[in-house]
Amino acid sequence: MAAKRSDRLQVVLSVAERKRKEADRFLADAQKRVSQGEAGIAQLQTYLREYQQQFTTSGQQGLSIGALNTQQAFMHKINTTISEQEHALKQAREQLQQVRAYWQQVYARQKGIERLIRKAREDEQQEQERKLQRDIDERSQHGRPRFI
Repeated sequence: MAAKRSDRLQVVLSVAERKRKEADRFLADAQKRVSQGEAGIAQLQTYLREYQQQFTTSGQQGLSIGALNTQQAFMHKINTTISEQEHALKQAREQLQQVRAYWQQVYARQKGIERLIRKAREDEQQEQERKLQRDIDERSQHGRPRFI
């Protein structure tokens, strides 16, 4: 006898579950990259503000032109780094959107297969009940043997 449809679909479900778990990992990694990027930018911005305050304070006390140029160059480097990090964060967010869309697709496929298996099992159960009823009807039509 051939394997039941629900049993055959179980193999397909296993593959779908494996893909969903992989998509879960992709999604978690993408979310982590976005969070880390946001935290890194916030940290750089805080550092820049603190450095600017130091620059203002030391500027009021008087600085040599060399020291002034050095501090301005350093603040420019921090601003450049922030811009680069913002660009990387933008890319990470775009990638997160793509990964989230992929995850939703994989998740929906798995749920669809699960519904299909449930339906197949219900159909198999109904077919088994019909077969049992046919057997009962067939036996009742033959009547009882009269051995008594």
